[in-house]
Amino acid sequence: MADRRSPIRRSDGALPDSARRDLLRVLGVGAAGASLGGFGLLAACSSDEGSVSTEASSTTLAATTTTRVIPPYDRDKPYWVQGNFLGVTKEETVTDLKVTGTIPKELSGTFVRNGSNSTDETALHWFLGDGMVHGVRLDQGKATWYRNRYIDTPIHRAGKSVLNFGGVPGKENGQSNVALVHHAGKLLATGEVSWPYELSVDDLSTIGAWNFDGRLGDTMTAHPKIDPATGRMHFFGYGILQPGITYYAADPDGKIDVTSTIPFDVPLMVHDFAITESDVVFWIGPVVFGSSPETMYPKVPFHWDPDGPSKVGVMPLDGDASQIRWVDIPPQFVFHGLNAHRDGDDVVLHVHRLEEAFGKRGDLVDSFLTQWRIGTGGSSLTFSDDRVSQIPMDLPAHDRRFTGRETRHGWCATTVPPDSEYGFELAGVCHIDTKTGAEDNWKPDDDTRAGEVVFVPASDGAAEGEGWVMTYVWNRGTGLSSLAVFDAQDLKSGPVGTVELPVRVPFGFHGLWIPEA
Repeated sequence: MADRRSPIRRSDGALPDSARRDLLRVLGVGAAGASLGGFGLLAACSSDEGSVSTEASSTTLAATTTTRVIPPYDRDKPYWVQGNFLGVTKEETVTDLKVTGTIPKELSGTFVRNGSNSTDETALHWFLGDGMVHGVRLDQGKATWYRNRYIDTPIHRAGKSVLNFGGVPGKENGQSNVALVHHAGKLLATGEVSWPYELSVDDLSTIGAWNFDGRLGDTMTAHPKIDPATGRMHFFGYGILQPGITYYAADPDGKIDVTSTIPFDVPLMVHDFAITESDVVFWIGPVVFGSSPETMYPKVPFHWDPDGPSKVGVMPLDGDASQIRWVDIPPQFVFHGLNAHRDGDDVVLHVHRLEEAFGKRGDLVDSFLTQWRIGTGGSSLTFSDDRVSQIPMDLPAHDRRFTGRETRHGWCATTVPPDSEYGFELAGVCHIDTKTGAEDNWKPDDDTRAGEVVFVPASDGAAEGEGWVMTYVWNRGTGLSSLAVFDAQDLKSGPVGTVELPVRVPFGFHGLWIPEA
């Protein structure tokens, strides 16, 4: 696992003292934080500085549409403090929502999406805002409510950022601002390097941090995978001061019964992974923790190291870290995978590949859907790749009834480049058939912007990809948003139904559909 510029790991798995001090400095933790293992400042920070409460929720009984002037895009400011990236400041509860078109009656449940809600124009990056969920309740073709709620973490209550709150991120010290998972009766908001937070399905309020009854280590990342055949949830967390991945699996009742740690030589950002019906697949790219003056964002605490490790590892599902096998791949970075499956001795994945991330071009590097094929039949793994689409896109969705199995349908958010009139933005939605390569692309006008979609099957027995996709859509002219529902096999025709919202839903990350019980 060693690479040319990796520090030598101590026998206890921790970073050498010099590297540890440098990393703590970047994360805003002094000697006291180091002596407390990075987490001892949590209790003090929770009570110091006073408590900053969220604004009182308001209730709006009917949607109204207004027109507002959008300030011109300022290329001297970061993209995440402008337009629909900028967060909202109020928690709202809205009822009596107007529906345009038809919401399919079989869609009874709650659509909810998580995201980083940064309202501070001095924020170091879009990824570092407080978590906020936005949800819409659908019932037999009607929309009964919209709610947005902050994830009620100690960092949010303190009114600080994750970098100046105190302590290395982990345990309760996180923002839970990335994704959501519903498993064993719990709705969990997940982040990058902390415990998840349990939310109420009824009103999206925060119940509290969840550590799986003490079985979870310091961190859990954002993208758990639920095996549709077994109901088991597979996930991992990665360490910063103790570099590496800890792989977990939980039974259908939510009890962790597999824990296994894979050590690294350097602290790496590892955002996603994949499973098949028999494998766990990890990929690592050379985005390492620590700032660098050579990057577009010199204060952000992670950066591209062209000499860092770039590998894919395969191990048995529910297996032990000692069983993982690695293969080197060309330097690249992958935030998200679409899905993975077994094909004989090969593991086949569809991932969104970037040439680099958080280097001299920052994070605005085009992401292209790419097929990876990992040969596992020989004494060493083999690797090959093939670009599937020429459209820049990311934030993929698939039919989760087939997670870890061969699927042909994927839906991804398209993007526009930084030199566009309003800079980098999420744009439309593309449906891609991975067998034929056919693409069905919803291309909205320049004043209409969407995001990640969530797929919902038409029925429990529907064929793979037969159903609906939904996403929040923002209108630049009114400054307001809506929830749009599309026929998953016919995006070009536009939404079949829209729930009009009297609020703006900022761009976010990942969502979930929770069907009515």
